[in-house]
Amino acid sequence: MAELRKFSAGWSEGRYFDRWMAVHFIGGVTGAFSNVFFALTTANVYLVGLAVMVAWEVVEYIAGIRESQENRVLDIVVGMLGVVIALLIAGWISPNWERGAFVVSGVGFGLGGYFGWAARRKRRQGK
Repeated sequence: MAELRKFSAGWSEGRYFDRWMAVHFIGGVTGAFSNVFFALTTANVYLVGLAVMVAWEVVEYIAGIRESQENRVLDIVVGMLGVVIALLIAGWISPNWERGAFVVSGVGFGLGGYFGWAARRKRRQGK
């Protein structure tokens, strides 16, 4: 793997930080707010969140996305930070607001994933 820049403000993979971390964070937020539909215990939300974050990194690897080990670990940590923050917020708001937060964060997650995918596709096509 070519030497990565430590920090990437764009969609290119950075060794420590890149724009994809925002998508991982919002994914954690969306996942935690989805608990309004599942009513899992807090411990189970963390376990499911961690399992999903690790599985996400495995799928990225299988898909040929090569990141530094530091970036993979930070993606998981940042995603779990999203879970923590969303669970804290969920404790302060009503279930209706939590459903709304799930929708808003889900749209943000979807848009972030789409723009990142489009940027990667454009890079791979050499445009």
